[in-house]
This record gives sequence, C-alpha cells and structure tokens, in this order.
Amino acid sequence: MKKANFTNSSCRFCRYYYPEGRRGGTCQRLGVHVQSSWEACFLASPPFVNPWENLDEIIHLEHSLSLNYSSENSSPTLAQSETEVPSSKISIT
Repeated sequence: MKKANFTNSSCRFCRYYYPEGRRGGTCQRLGVHVQSSWEACFLASPPFVNPWENLDEIIHLEHSLSLNYSSENSSPTLAQSETEVPSSKISIT
C-alpha cells in the first residue's frame, strides 16, 4: 500500500484546524481564527501523523546516554558513551 503524501496546502487539511461556522475555523496551534482556504503556515501538520516517526532519534539518544548506579554512591552518575572521545585524548595539530 502506498503511503499518502500529504502536503498541507491550506489550513483545512492541517491537524490543528478546528472548523467553526460555514467558512472559517480556529487554529488550535496558534489560537487564532483562520479561513479554511488560507495557505497553510509552516507549523502545519498532516491530519494523520505517526507519533513514532522520530523513534530513531529516541533510540539513538537512549544508546548515547546511560545511567550507572552504584550501591556505594547515593546518586546516579552519567556514564560516558562509547562513541564519545575523552577530552584528554583530543589533540589539535
């Protein structure tokens, strides 16, 4: 099945548009009255957005940061990521 390519050309196709009356509505994102035929702003979002689209970024963040807890210490400490280079090993030539 093909994935629909929504381009929000007008306010009526935005997920934040709430129709009121015959011709207009309210932008729930901006909190202002808008016309359904107006050109959509840069904050427009397709009506059926998958909330897990940024899952790769979340997983990457999870792997880059890890929390270690030792029983001797009462507070957790941030462990250094494997991808990070310690500042003592950096040399500028």
